[in-house]
Amino acid sequence: MEAVLRVVPVPGETTWSFLHRVAAAYRLQVSDLAAWWRWVSPVRHRYSGRPDGEVLLDAVAQGQLADWCRVPAVHLARALPSWAAGPQALAEHGRAKDRPEQDGAGRAWWRLGASQWGPVAFGCRLCAVRRGAGSGPVWVYRPPWQRLCVRHSRWLLDVGEGHSLEFADVAAWAGELGRARHRWAGVMRAAGAGGVAPGEVFALARAVVCGWWEREEFWEREVVWGPRLEQLVAAMRGRGVDPVGWGDRQWRLVARDVVVFPDIVAVAQALGDLRLWERAGQGAGGLLRDRAGAERFAAALGGRLGRPWLGEVEAAGPAGPLARWVSAMARERRRPGGAPPLRGMRGVWWVRGPHRPLEVGAGLRLLAQSPDAGTVGAPHTVVGEGMRRAGDAAAAAERGGCSGGPAALAVPRRAWHGQGLTRWHAQLFAEGLEHARRHAQRFGHLALAHTERGVVEGFDLGRWLARRRADAASLTVWQTAQLVQLDPWWNPPWSMDWQRAWHRARAYAGEHGLVHGGDNLGGLPRWLELWLRRQITRYAQLHEGQQRLLAELGLTSGEVQRFQAWSGRRRPVGEAFALARAYAARHGHLAVPGTVTINGFALGAWLTAARGRQRSAGRPTWLGQRLGAVDAWWNPPWSITWQRMWWAARHHMRGLPDGGAVVAGRAERRTRISLAVSAVRTRNTAAARAAATPRRADAAGRHDAGVAAADQRRRLADPDAFASRTPAV
Repeated sequence: MEAVLRVVPVPGETTWSFLHRVAAAYRLQVSDLAAWWRWVSPVRHRYSGRPDGEVLLDAVAQGQLADWCRVPAVHLARALPSWAAGPQALAEHGRAKDRPEQDGAGRAWWRLGASQWGPVAFGCRLCAVRRGAGSGPVWVYRPPWQRLCVRHSRWLLDVGEGHSLEFADVAAWAGELGRARHRWAGVMRAAGAGGVAPGEVFALARAVVCGWWEREEFWEREVVWGPRLEQLVAAMRGRGVDPVGWGDRQWRLVARDVVVFPDIVAVAQALGDLRLWERAGQGAGGLLRDRAGAERFAAALGGRLGRPWLGEVEAAGPAGPLARWVSAMARERRRPGGAPPLRGMRGVWWVRGPHRPLEVGAGLRLLAQSPDAGTVGAPHTVVGEGMRRAGDAAAAAERGGCSGGPAALAVPRRAWHGQGLTRWHAQLFAEGLEHARRHAQRFGHLALAHTERGVVEGFDLGRWLARRRADAASLTVWQTAQLVQLDPWWNPPWSMDWQRAWHRARAYAGEHGLVHGGDNLGGLPRWLELWLRRQITRYAQLHEGQQRLLAELGLTSGEVQRFQAWSGRRRPVGEAFALARAYAARHGHLAVPGTVTINGFALGAWLTAARGRQRSAGRPTWLGQRLGAVDAWWNPPWSITWQRMWWAARHHMRGLPDGGAVVAGRAERRTRISLAVSAVRTRNTAAARAAATPRRADAAGRHDAGVAAADQRRRLADPDAFASRTPAV
């Protein structure tokens, strides 16, 4: 055939689609061109009618096609993804089948291109017309994040989904989609730098966002997706495109991916943002597991997406892909530094089957079987109804009331796969659940450690429960409900060590009565007192559920306040040091009178005890070094009364520091003359004692007394020079 027309391929186009366009340019059928070659695959009728089918050509056939379209073969190789695979695949096939070339005829081989070169979508017909083809359909390899035709504001849809639509008109928000696609380029670079495939990140983000799409709680507050959906449907119906029998549910299913695409990109960016992860982990005590980490991460993510209520929605329903990702990420961060990252089903980015969104083709088939498929329903799509129907059927199968037939699943064509494995897992769960029920009836909880003590009647119940907690995102709704019925806090968002300590404390409170904070936790065992003091110290950072559990022990918020207000209670060193530093910032020193009490804490007595401990040690203690950094003369070698009077005189002569105040007391009411008289008396007393000391007195003691007296005299002469000098020990 002599070539007279020029047909240019669309970037990413399938070879089978390009062959159709070349035939259409010459007013021929594709079978007329295919007759020039010898087809080595005997099942071409299975793929020739499929838009996602592909054809591989050898070098001879490729040369003929390049002559017909008047485009060099090297250019076709850059535009057609499957072009380079043809000669090598056919050469290996010829050697294996021992079929040498005959008469120089080209050879072709039918394949399914989606399994090797990615999903197949419709191409933009308007862009194809500019490249010398007719008005027929175009099929291209396009990942789900490259479906936007910027020139014509069209979102390209997948082929083979059971509907006649090729694109969605997105002119109303094409600019936002374009900006989202531009941001996705940065996500791909970050994923590549971290050794993660972009498709894995997109699949996880899509599962998270599509899970929100199916939630009624999300639609009750969502204000963005609804207008987008209405604009898209109105634009398509304005073009006269409205398939027969379609209602709102079909449109919601088809338009889902294009409506949520900007949010998918935003979630993908958040999943790769370590700063957001660290911010979500603050206050978690190093534990980000299951629902607790998901709630914190969803709350931080909601602030980024402009949906501050997102954390409440994530906490309202069952654990989804976000909870599973948080759990997997926490396990990955606890692994050794040199260990390679896990891949596949145990990897961080793996999306489990129950969390994968129902695809458009399967959803449309499900709607076609529904008697009210075209009616207007709730804001959520029928996908959610199908998933709930599948979950109910799976729960019935676990209880033994369902045989697992085709009608029990959301996707009928896959109903006969995996039922034996499902029943086996259900039997294993039923066995563990029975052991858990007996343990809960005996002890009242499931906070069992996975140690040797966790082996009950030959069954390692502790390890079984630990695995259920680590993999809680994969449990069905029925399985989760059974465990919650046995123990509402079987999988708390805090550590199991805390939960076991609480059960031990509850047993003590049930036997001896509730605890009280007003008596400084007096009379309690040492282990319980220490544990309750730690809870009181970080009471504001505790989870709301932890605070409710502490209230069952008697430690309510009112009791915590009574404990904080008790003047004689012991304070943690860090809290006492913070009060001392605040006092020094206000008054300029730590020469605190022994009667001073701040917020119910005897600061003066605490500093006196600290001075005594350092003098007994004969060297600067750890606390003394920290206090010396605040006030160099907090523990002088003379009396603290003299030091306090010196500060009063200095404030009287030089004025108070900025924002400072003088503690009311006798020392602060002394004048400069009183201080001078006291200093003279102190020097006379020291001289009299030195004269009365026998000659055999220790020379080191005389030296220390002389140094202290000299420091006092020089300090009176030049107060500023000694205000920040560090004393010798």
